Amino acid sequence: MVTSASSAGSVSSKQLSDSIGQSSDSSSKDRKVAEGEYKVLAVEDAAGRADTTRLHLQPVRAEGGTDFFLYVPKQAVADQPLRVGDHVLARQRDYGYEFARAENRQAFLLALRDDWHRELESHPVTL
Repeated sequence: MVTSASSAGSVSSKQLSDSIGQSSDSSSKDRKVAEGEYKVLAVEDAAGRADTTRLHLQPVRAEGGTDFFLYVPKQAVADQPLRVGDHVLARQRDYGYEFARAENRQAFLLALRDDWHRELESHPVTL
């Protein structure tokens, strides 16, 4: 997912393939996330990704959900950092997934499917 956060406290967007990682040694490239509520198990700097936080999420109320890592631009959660024990909602949308704080349903990250992201990328105009 490509980051495009405009200001702290705003919703960031990233390319789906860059936002979600498997929590195990799974060789699956499937980046599907079950809709529902997840508990934050760990919050740490993402190795090799400047200005990015890695959240380890565990399903609480997400039927068929599995643990996964969510990579979030630090700017997206700067005003209200996520902490271990917090809960996050994952909602499937036409464009990919929306991740929000469970307590107030405030979105902090939109994980865009790669085809949607390509449509939104800036392209230079030549004359």
